[in-house]
Amino acid sequence: MSEPVMRMDSVWKRLRRRAEVSTLAELVSGLPKRLTARRDEDGLRDHEFWALRDLSLRLMPGETLGIVGPNGAGKSSVLKLLYRIFRPDRGSVHVNGRVTGLIELGAGFHPMLTGRDNVFINGAILGLKQREIRRKYDSIVEFAELADFMDMPVKNFSSGMYARLAFAVAAHADPALLLVDEVLAVGDASFQNRCHEWIERTRRQGCAIVMVSHQMNVLQSASRVLYLKAGRAVVLGAPEAVIERYLGDQADLTHTAEHSGDDGLPHADLLDADGNVIVESPAHVPVRFRVHVTLREPVKGPVVALDLLHEDPRFRVSTPGANLAQLSSFGTLRDETVVGATSFEVDVAGLHLPVGRYRVAVTVRAHDAFAATIRNENALRFEVVRPSESPSQALIHLEQKWRLCAASAAKAGQ
Repeated sequence: MSEPVMRMDSVWKRLRRRAEVSTLAELVSGLPKRLTARRDEDGLRDHEFWALRDLSLRLMPGETLGIVGPNGAGKSSVLKLLYRIFRPDRGSVHVNGRVTGLIELGAGFHPMLTGRDNVFINGAILGLKQREIRRKYDSIVEFAELADFMDMPVKNFSSGMYARLAFAVAAHADPALLLVDEVLAVGDASFQNRCHEWIERTRRQGCAIVMVSHQMNVLQSASRVLYLKAGRAVVLGAPEAVIERYLGDQADLTHTAEHSGDDGLPHADLLDADGNVIVESPAHVPVRFRVHVTLREPVKGPVVALDLLHEDPRFRVSTPGANLAQLSSFGTLRDETVVGATSFEVDVAGLHLPVGRYRVAVTVRAHDAFAATIRNENALRFEVVRPSESPSQALIHLEQKWRLCAASAAKAGQ
């Protein structure tokens, strides 16, 4: 039996809520106090907390582990431990082979240097030797489809070009363990599909994958899913069961937020043409979605996205990163800056979707941000129904107008 690519044994990781010192003078003067400061019964000083508590994991070659959990659950801490950015305070972390992280694409890029220069710099950061980068350079450029722009400073790249080049470099690092954290929400559909195809091909070749995502349909493709909450493993198991548990907990939080108004999670209402809140709608009538969210910090150029997901497993979307339907304000609110309690509305001419119940996930982010500022997987549930006058039992109601063509009718009567 092969050895695990990754092994975490009883890992605890301690973090601080704020920096203890900001100057050298504070560091020197405060040293005696820090050395004598008492720890509480959990082993923590003031302003410290456990980001991870007693976490144990194993990951075999070719296996994919999905990680899900609310903000502050410890997901990023797991990735940083595996990427060797963090060291555990207790327990141990072992990784056999090279680790590549698709976490912040282009984090090592220098904006004033050319795309060519940044390929060599970023490749070295990922652990590639210079001769490896030279050998793979043409393939990297071909994957990124940027042959005409490699001598341009990356500060002049669009966000899509930036992401393509960064992914192309990471894709050629030949990792034993691949870490993915919500970066595949960038780029156009063609680029996203190529990224997912590469990840799947790499997995089949024996690469183990750890991916953090708020898109439940992406996690459906994992071998197992880990649900983290407050640094602890709530449950680890088959994707269906773990996701159902997580979404159930999120639904409870959403219900509490709607009544307290303090949680800040976005929620949504479905309204009819008269502005009344409804829970079901015929497929062919106009409706309006209203999104409520509390933004604790200003968001420039807010992008609000509603993912409509059918609850019937027959309509599960197989393409990673796709949804049955999506509504997005991308580009339309680019000049706006919002903060505090805010509402957004979008009008839809008709919900021309399969009949049945839907779950709506709402994401709010800044225009130039890759990851979600805030997201709720259970912002709304509603049902699409057949029109009462429809004689059809089909899953999709198609508006239709029949007529008798006089010329054809007359010819038939001859």
